[in-house]
Amino acid sequence: MSSTDPVAFLNGDFFSASMARISAGDRGFLYGDGLFETVRIHAGRPFLWELHMERFVGCAKFLHIVPPQSTDSLLGDVRELIRRNSMSESVMRIALSRGVGERGYGVTGEEQPTLLITQHSPPTTPAKPLSLVSTSARVAIGDPLAKVKSANKLGSVLAKREATDQGADDGLILNSDGNVTETSSANLFWVEGGTLRTPPVSDGVLPGVTRRLVVGLAYALGQPVREESVAPERLQQADAVFVTSAATGVIAVGQVDGAALGTHPLVCQLQDAYDAELARHAAAGD
Repeated sequence: MSSTDPVAFLNGDFFSASMARISAGDRGFLYGDGLFETVRIHAGRPFLWELHMERFVGCAKFLHIVPPQSTDSLLGDVRELIRRNSMSESVMRIALSRGVGERGYGVTGEEQPTLLITQHSPPTTPAKPLSLVSTSARVAIGDPLAKVKSANKLGSVLAKREATDQGADDGLILNSDGNVTETSSANLFWVEGGTLRTPPVSDGVLPGVTRRLVVGLAYALGQPVREESVAPERLQQADAVFVTSAATGVIAVGQVDGAALGTHPLVCQLQDAYDAELARHAAAGD
């Protein structure tokens, strides 16, 4: 299948992505009433599938949306989509909405969920460390939706737009106390005093799958991880900063709000450990 005409999976059937159609009454489109997962496809297989499905099922349950098929069935469709698109290195997006319902915010429980899976080319690995800037995007501490990878990502859209306007690679989203939660699409870590740190989920952080992996890799290296709130100004004084996401892995940050950052051996160690996980995944096969 040509990259210009990829195949998508929609509600049990495979279509050319350009021919897949969703109802004008779908609540995912009207209200952002849904969720999604972004899964890295490496060596023709989904990486960290079980962790992604754990979050996907948990968030769907929290939103009271019942997926139309099991995760085992979903995995079969993902594998078939990879085969049809001939994309062994890619990013898979699995989107679930509540489906078509009555107008308004109320739900009846009779809605039929919409499930859409699309496959995309992987992002290009940055040629140099990222530049980050603080933005006006905010999340409230204690907001239960902050833990859900919901279909409403306007905060991320705003953060990315403001970063682009300032000539930066990505934008920092702060919480109602003015502390950093994450970037528009990645979790954040920093090294301070030789200790690896990351904002706590309770600050309004999405509990990322790659974040979870990296915490485990750090402990395996004998490096405990401390969860702490952090203001943008404190990040400027860090030994090193990096971000993590399913699409890009572990990426170093070279600048925060115009202040140049140094490097630390731990960042390279974690990048190497992440790459080793990918290699083990590739070697495991089906």
